Amino acid sequence: MASGLAGGAVAGVLFGWMMGFFADSELLLKGTKINTLTDESILFETGANHFKGAEGVGGKLYLTNQRLVFKSHKFNIQNHERSINLSDIGQVERYKIWGLINKGLLVTTLHNKTEKFVVQQIDEWINQLPKKNDSQYLHLQ
Repeated sequence: MASGLAGGAVAGVLFGWMMGFFADSELLLKGTKINTLTDESILFETGANHFKGAEGVGGKLYLTNQRLVFKSHKFNIQNHERSINLSDIGQVERYKIWGLINKGLLVTTLHNKTEKFVVQQIDEWINQLPKKNDSQYLHLQ
């Protein structure tokens, strides 16, 4: 039993170290960079997952002065980029993933299309999004 506990502890530490190394790797950071539009600047960004069907696709979520952009890294099955103009955002909500983890960001467009993200620094995302879209109606819950 002691060897099982020690092995589990070592495996947990190694897994955490490897995930941290992967998240900060140059390969990952280069693969998730976005091309900005004319007169567009990046205001905030963090690592994120975007739910596409049942898959939580890993990558980065960016807030610019014009849009919200998710870009996946290439270590996913469903690689993609999703862009939402700030003027198209109707509602932003926090939600619990699987009813447990309170790091979900639910974005609903004015066309009732929903996008689900799991983000780092959820409070900062909730605070940042409405400030960048003052001229539009954005409801927080």
